Amino acid sequence: MSRFLPWRRKGLSAFLRLVLAIGLMEGVRSGYFAGFLPFYAPEHLLLGPAAYTLAFTLHQLAENLAKSLGGFLAERVGLGLMVSLGASVGLWVLLLTPGLDRPSALWTLSALWGLFLATNYPGLMTLASRMALPGREARALSFTLSLLFPWIGLGVVGVGQVAGRHPEGALRLLLLGQGLALLLVLSLVRLRIPLPRGEKAPTPWRSLLLFVPLAFGLTFAPGLVSLFVLRFARENLGLEPLGVGAILALAGGLAFLLLPLTGRLADRRRPYLPLALGTGLLGLVMLGLGQKPPLLGVLALALLGGLGFSLLLPGWNGLLARRLPQANRAALWGGLMTLEGLGIALGPLAGGFLWEARGSEAPFLLGGLVFLALSLYVLWLRGLWKS
Repeated sequence: MSRFLPWRRKGLSAFLRLVLAIGLMEGVRSGYFAGFLPFYAPEHLLLGPAAYTLAFTLHQLAENLAKSLGGFLAERVGLGLMVSLGASVGLWVLLLTPGLDRPSALWTLSALWGLFLATNYPGLMTLASRMALPGREARALSFTLSLLFPWIGLGVVGVGQVAGRHPEGALRLLLLGQGLALLLVLSLVRLRIPLPRGEKAPTPWRSLLLFVPLAFGLTFAPGLVSLFVLRFARENLGLEPLGVGAILALAGGLAFLLLPLTGRLADRRRPYLPLALGTGLLGLVMLGLGQKPPLLGVLALALLGGLGFSLLLPGWNGLLARRLPQANRAALWGGLMTLEGLGIALGPLAGGFLWEARGSEAPFLLGGLVFLALSLYVLWLRGLWKS
């Protein structure tokens, strides 16, 4: 089995335990803010939607703004130690939640929790890139992320189902998940990211600045519609939330099945082509959805979107693996993740203004144009770097 994996065998057990631990932490985090608080906060904490949604916003801002520092600490202090601290803070927040008596306490704890999670993603992705077998960097990074994505949805849906009937039971479920994550990372507390050998080369800042439009745009474009998908589907496509979930599962399943092939393409044929194709296809999908197609058209666009995402993910990760310098890689990766986080935060805001000003199709049309512009930008980068 290990012959087909994109990571080195040495240290693989510890790496997979770390992925599982961070996956559990992601499931708990998403379950807490999206599945638990909407049911628990109004009745038990006497907090309305504005209070607990602001808690999530502060949590996200604290994490994303600190990712560059988090990546630096992951390399210099130790990834296992920093992730253990994050898991401990998360457990502490869960234990204190029933006793919160004012909104400011929830906001403070949420921001602190996000701050201590800032190490997870830049540290994990840097470790994955250094554990990748030669010529399999794009696949190693893409498979690492694909192992984390399901936990986010599982946390929201699973915890939300329990919280709707038994909020206290949902809290116990969250504590169980966070406790398991903490036990896993405590067994990895000495885990460190291997540092590159040789002389430290100067950081190519001018080259890195060329990543800024991609890092921001790749999350800003889908963020334009992320909070309005269910409403748009019901009002314009005649689809209820269950139908939307099924279509998203179809697209996601296709993307995952194609990932070994598209990842190989990114590794062997350079990452520019799959990244340009992926962003271009997703642009066409968003433009198509903006035309409010019938059900068969939506299904066709979902399949096209699955193909596009399966090309984009290894293309983007493969490009980062090739172009980010080894020295201070985690800190630089964290900086780009901060830009991705800003795209996630600002996209829905811009999408809401567009919806009100130009109609429900406007966020989809702008998102499609952004993706198409990024596709052309990637082709320009290919010619600029000639690699």
